[in-house]
Amino acid sequence: MSNVRVAFVDCLPGATLAEQISLARFGEIAVDRVQPGAFEKYLHELAPDAELAVVFAGHQGSGQPELVRSLRADSAHAKTRAYVVGPSADGPVPSWAEALDVEDLVAPAAFDGYGLTDRLDIGLRAYHSLAQDQLYTDFYLDMTYNKIFDWFETTRWDWKEIDFENLDAGLLAEDEIDYLTEAAIIEFGTLPGAHNFLREWEGETSFSSWALMWGAEEARHSLVQARYLDRIGVKIRSKHALYKREPYPMGSTQAGTLMMNIISEARAAELYQRLAADTKEPVIKRIWKLLGRDESRHARAFYVFSQELCDGRTENQIEALKMAYVWLADRSEGLKHPAGHFYPHSTSAKGIRRIETIQAGATDAADAKVLAMVRRLAEDDSIENSRDIKRKLRSLV
Repeated sequence: MSNVRVAFVDCLPGATLAEQISLARFGEIAVDRVQPGAFEKYLHELAPDAELAVVFAGHQGSGQPELVRSLRADSAHAKTRAYVVGPSADGPVPSWAEALDVEDLVAPAAFDGYGLTDRLDIGLRAYHSLAQDQLYTDFYLDMTYNKIFDWFETTRWDWKEIDFENLDAGLLAEDEIDYLTEAAIIEFGTLPGAHNFLREWEGETSFSSWALMWGAEEARHSLVQARYLDRIGVKIRSKHALYKREPYPMGSTQAGTLMMNIISEARAAELYQRLAADTKEPVIKRIWKLLGRDESRHARAFYVFSQELCDGRTENQIEALKMAYVWLADRSEGLKHPAGHFYPHSTSAKGIRRIETIQAGATDAADAKVLAMVRRLAEDDSIENSRDIKRKLRSLV
């Protein structure tokens, strides 16, 4: 935490405060003592790179504390944690405490002894939890996860929709068994994907919550196909899941990671839909249709989160476009998909390419849908191919 500041305003008049306080968790923290009449000027004159993490504001009356009102009137300090210091700490919590997003009411005696560093540590931990999230919202239900939750819950397929008793193995082509086996193994790659989402979005709540939902849905894809294979006498070895347990490297930017997953989900959706259209066996046709629908829903959800990051943020648009160019520009070695790209010791890389050979148009169809999303993210309707992405990048960088 660089250039992090804590301000004491109209409180602890008898206490001696050092200009810097060292905390084990956060390092050196700058401490400002501000006079009440100069607080608004102080807020206005803070350096652009300063992080006002915590304000301890004195308050003696029963009405709303004007110091905290001034703090909350400045949207630049929405994440700053506010503590009201005064005698009201011993009484009931007033209604203005929630209205002004006050963390706590604190008695002056709470700062005696080690209380000062303890209070600073608590306040900085609270601030740090919010500061990590660039898409912070004041209210929980405003998070994007909560806005798309109902859509996902009402469109999830039920396991009872699959009737394994109607399976007719005689209708399966030999190559379809091969593709089915490869698809079941490929789907194990979503496990490290879920791990990496939680690592890359550490300290954030909205997308991380959705990543848990995504991971739970994806985990069914390998299971349902493995159970189908078991019905026809083909057993999937557990080593394939263990090969995918190794986490692949984290992405360098969240916008780039989301774009990579838009592309991989869109391509998987198209491949499943094409396989479903071609097979004559009714049970696997139903399974592949459902999995294709899942992957399509996931691509759209990744797009929603990507749009949230890119809206009004050129730096995120650039990172999303860079990743789009990397994955869309060159398919000379077959479909580039994380499930195979990051696991050369697994069969996934060859498996994806084998599936692609019989569905040559699937990747083009998927990428056309991806390009439609790219146009909206970049706010440029002229993007039709990877060359246009490169042109757009030149104009932004």
